[in-house]
Amino acid sequence: MLITCPHCQAETDHKVHDHINIDRNPELRAQVQDLSCFRVKCPNCGETVLVVHPCLYHDMANQFMVWLWPEEGEAPKAQFDPLAGYALRMVDSLNAFREKINILERGLDDRAVEIMKLLLFTQLDRDLDVVELLFHEWDERTGDFRFVAVLSDGAEQYAAMPGTVYQRLREDVATYLYTPGGDFTKIDMAWAHSALELLHELG
Repeated sequence: MLITCPHCQAETDHKVHDHINIDRNPELRAQVQDLSCFRVKCPNCGETVLVVHPCLYHDMANQFMVWLWPEEGEAPKAQFDPLAGYALRMVDSLNAFREKINILERGLDDRAVEIMKLLLFTQLDRDLDVVELLFHEWDERTGDFRFVAVLSDGAEQYAAMPGTVYQRLREDVATYLYTPGGDFTKIDMAWAHSALELLHELG
């Protein structure tokens, strides 16, 4: 991949990870989470550059794929057997890429989690200038879901929601909402907004 260094403007060719099979290369999971697999060193000036590029993350054990597609326009179509039981998701940022992997490898329904985020964002945004809200962890002992809110000044604040909210939403999306299989779907807070409106109408 040809990369232009933002520091010295030199153009150099670098090998990047555009397809990650985590079952075959488990060491790459940590490199995705700390973004080191998206960093390249410029041979001309020595600066390290964060390069966001299309990347397909494949977790065979947990039966999901997440396609990072940060480019303008629609991603190429990729049809899969919808009966295979895979969750196929598409994201457009590194934070969303890491978050989606974090959710799906825990076996959680990301549709319910995104609606939880929307509800929490609405609560927090009354008092805080929240620019991004991300799933952080699920406490299996207490059942609580923890999220990190990124504020406009760069500060981070943690917030939690009880697992009972997730359970109720998971039942609702499983009963009333249909997410087509066989192609990559973007399940984010924009999707959650439309889904919540539909659930209200059905309710």
